[in-house]
Amino acid sequence: MDSSELLDILGNENRRSILRLLSQKPCYVTEISEYIGVSPKAVIDHLEMLEDAGLVESRVDDRRRKYFSITRSLRLEVNVSPYGYGAKSAYPRRTTVNYEYVEIDAPDDSVDDLVTRLEQLEEIRNELSIAQRHVQARIEELLERVEDELDEPSPAETDR
Repeated sequence: MDSSELLDILGNENRRSILRLLSQKPCYVTEISEYIGVSPKAVIDHLEMLEDAGLVESRVDDRRRKYFSITRSLRLEVNVSPYGYGAKSAYPRRTTVNYEYVEIDAPDDSVDDLVTRLEQLEEIRNELSIAQRHVQARIEELLERVEDELDEPSPAETDR
């Protein structure tokens, strides 16, 4: 899905509220309607849009009640600066990946081991976020310097 389409979908507060609720547990339409305070018909419209985007899926239980849940993880990155605008989205693949610090795929581990790995990965994610902000700040500093250099008259121009 194109990042701009995703931004349009996520730009709606009710859809973001639905996703927030579904990140906690699968829900049926009436639950969602009560949670966000809109009619079941409006919820159904939002859920259809989220389903079409591949963010939400549904299943029917034994009582023929339709439950909705989040389909998969998504990462959306938006960069707005005086030097450019960009949005990137990524649906992470579920594969075995080895990082320098943590081996991710370990199905035979105990719950304690998995919790420890989860904590390590969250720490790495936080470090990466800080590093991304640092790199973005350095890029903008360099772009400002380039802009300043281009705005300054050259020595030949000042001699005139």
